[in-house]
Amino acid sequence: MRTSGHVDLTLAAFFWGTIGIAVNYFYLLGGSPFTMVIMRSIFSTIVSLFIVKKIVVNKYTIGMGFVSSLFYLTYIYTIPIDGPSLSAVLLYTAPLWVSIFSYFLVKEKATLGKIISSLMILIGLYIMYLGVPTLQQFLLGLASGLTYAGLISFSRLLQRKGMSDWEIIFSQSLWSIPFSLPFVRVLNLPSVYAGIYLAIFATVIPYFFFYRGMKKTDSITASIITALEPVFTIILSMIIFREFLNIYETIGTIIILFSIFLSVKMH
Repeated sequence: MRTSGHVDLTLAAFFWGTIGIAVNYFYLLGGSPFTMVIMRSIFSTIVSLFIVKKIVVNKYTIGMGFVSSLFYLTYIYTIPIDGPSLSAVLLYTAPLWVSIFSYFLVKEKATLGKIISSLMILIGLYIMYLGVPTLQQFLLGLASGLTYAGLISFSRLLQRKGMSDWEIIFSQSLWSIPFSLPFVRVLNLPSVYAGIYLAIFATVIPYFFFYRGMKKTDSITASIITALEPVFTIILSMIIFREFLNIYETIGTIIILFSIFLSVKMH
């Protein structure tokens, strides 16, 4: 069971690894980041509506929508400003924040091995980036990591309250709509196309694998394993754009892979 949980989380990381590439592509076509978010929520709500068996409405599901919208809006807005590499570096400060949030929400304690793994991931990601961000880039990226950690920890709380994976996916999709809608200013086809892609390949499919995998491990381990996301982004960039790893990206990738291996072995 533990192994299958890790496979699920790796699959989630793979699909999330396409986000940076897709968002940048549709952004260059004229897509609006905030409109991409609302389209993502609308289309993922429609898709998951046909799968979910029960619609749960309470303060926790609405809270899940609020936390999700914070993350969606922050991360999608950050990618064009920070770029895929720096966005990934600061997004994966999340495992450190998850260890704090999860302790207060669901009493999950971080082990020394998990903390070391989280720090190694940050080191590996920074080596891959190897630059000095501006204050705006740093704060936006840090906000992405914090809100992502909030989403992970809050979804773990909903699992503890007995909600199924699809109920959580539907709740985060549906209830993120009212919180995201006020930010929409532009509606165009690139944003709609981006929303459809993000709904299916960045929400419904990966979150199904993520929640199933997290149920078999814990929220901290889940956030560490999904740090494979930027590694998959690089691999996909190599395949699609013929962009090959430089020495720093190679070293950073090796450190990330080793840190995840360490976390899995010490789990």
